[in-house]
Amino acid sequence: MASDIGKSLIRSSFPPHIAEQLCDAIDRKDCADKFNRIMQEYNEWLAEQQRQQQYFQQFLMQHFK
Repeated sequence: MASDIGKSLIRSSFPPHIAEQLCDAIDRKDCADKFNRIMQEYNEWLAEQQRQQQYFQQFLMQHFK
């Protein structure tokens, strides 16, 4: 939403060829931010999976030597 407001201000303040480049840069940054959030969530999930695997392996080693 904030990006859309910012892009509207840019479009009303700059010539079209400059405004379009600035708006494209905003869109690319938004996309990169979303990607980084997804990667952070994936890394957290992966770390949890690794912890669970370690706990399971420890359990097996302790109970089934």
